[in-house]
Amino acid sequence: MRLEAKKQKRLLHTTSSLKRGLGRALLQPHAERAPSELCYRSGFTLLEILIAIAILALVVSSLYGAYSGTMETTEMVESARDVDQAARLALMQMVDDFSSLYYQKAEKENEDSPFRFQSGMDAEGEGGTVVEFASTAHLGFDGSFPNLRINRVSYVLEKQADNQRYYRLVRMELPFIDLSGEREETAVELADTVESLTLTYLNEDGETLSQWDSKAEETKGILPRLVHIRLQLAGEKSRVFATTVAIQVREEEGRGQ
Repeated sequence: MRLEAKKQKRLLHTTSSLKRGLGRALLQPHAERAPSELCYRSGFTLLEILIAIAILALVVSSLYGAYSGTMETTEMVESARDVDQAARLALMQMVDDFSSLYYQKAEKENEDSPFRFQSGMDAEGEGGTVVEFASTAHLGFDGSFPNLRINRVSYVLEKQADNQRYYRLVRMELPFIDLSGEREETAVELADTVESLTLTYLNEDGETLSQWDSKAEETKGILPRLVHIRLQLAGEKSRVFATTVAIQVREEEGRGQ
């Protein structure tokens, strides 16, 4: 009887211990779970991964759009800067040439002065010479000093070989006489995306003319008082540059008119 009572007492003690352990397990569920179950619970679901990928795609797309826009703006600014620089240099050179214009009438009535001022000759269609005159200005690539010689200066429009829409503006220079006795013509390109070059002349009566020829009847032996230069260049969009120069003539009378 005593032995059986002891067994029952041990059984009751074991049952009580199991109940207490089970209660603690219920109160602390994560403490007793298997490691594999914990690893499974700490991962990402497929929906979470898809959402993360979508957010990343939106961020990358936004960054690329901002970068692309910045590059396009930079290219536009650089193109506009190049056009501005080409126009500025071309107009500065033309103003310098016109400001240093030299003229001398022919010695005889029927002779053609070598210092003839002539414009509007072949400036349409395929291009050609826009204006030609004598000037004491020159670029001086040969090392000679300014104002020591008189040059025949021409401005010529030439069609581009690879793009027939635009012209090249070329300045031609041929000295009348050189200290070395040589006459070598030089050509310098001032701009290569020219759409048009227009010169307008103002006479002493205030009238405007599209052409001028110091040999023609109405303008014989005289020069314009003002020259208005209009240069149109292509870039991201077509741009127009203009200036006006007063003619301060270095003139010598010949023996004839």
